[in-house]
Amino acid sequence: MKKIYFIIIALFVFFYIITEVRKKKFSVKESFWWVVASLIMVFLSFFPYSIDKLAKVFHVEYGPSLLFVFGIVFLTFINFKNSKKIAEQQEKIIELAQQVAILKEETK
Repeated sequence: MKKIYFIIIALFVFFYIITEVRKKKFSVKESFWWVVASLIMVFLSFFPYSIDKLAKVFHVEYGPSLLFVFGIVFLTFINFKNSKKIAEQQEKIIELAQQVAILKEETK
């Protein structure tokens, strides 16, 4: 009975991400990794003991700890990607501000 709750939650997350992309509140490019994560959630909700088998492959004694490690790595990856994008956008903002200042000076 508990399995059905996890399946419902995982499917809800998947369809929520898809809905946000359709509403154009989230770009397809940015949503790719979140869709992958939600599909993994759906897979793990249907086959909950697959994480234990995967833990044996990686020689991890407690399967759920492997799930936390994967989650932390995933979120760190997303955080790094977003930080990189923020740095690029800050550079563009500085360049645009300089261009606006030059144009204002030229129009005086």
